[in-house]
Amino acid sequence: MLLVANLNKDEVPLPFRNQEPWHLLFYALKMEPDTPEKPNFLSELVFDWDGPSPKCEEISEFLNGLHITANVSGLNPRFDLITVDDDDAASWLQDLEQLDQVSKSFVLHATEIARNEFVN
Repeated sequence: MLLVANLNKDEVPLPFRNQEPWHLLFYALKMEPDTPEKPNFLSELVFDWDGPSPKCEEISEFLNGLHITANVSGLNPRFDLITVDDDDAASWLQDLEQLDQVSKSFVLHATEIARNEFVN
């Protein structure tokens, strides 16, 4: 959610119906060399290559879960983009500021990769 809030703050379009950019983002993060700031959960993600790009069930479930719990909305005309409630985004950004420097550094790094993946 911190990543979503940070991307939302930077006005990066957040894909919803086409989840491929999210899968590519987390695959890229998983494949990076291990560093102290890299969260452990990335090594546990399992990606399938039965299509043109990697796909991870846990990522799809997470994105759909965000939508179902009303933390984000995909109700634009064709469910193309995620929109984030302003109050939720502000709360998540406060949480980001509370992180230790190592964790915050990773979120900012992931945000930069996502920005390149989602805009191109």
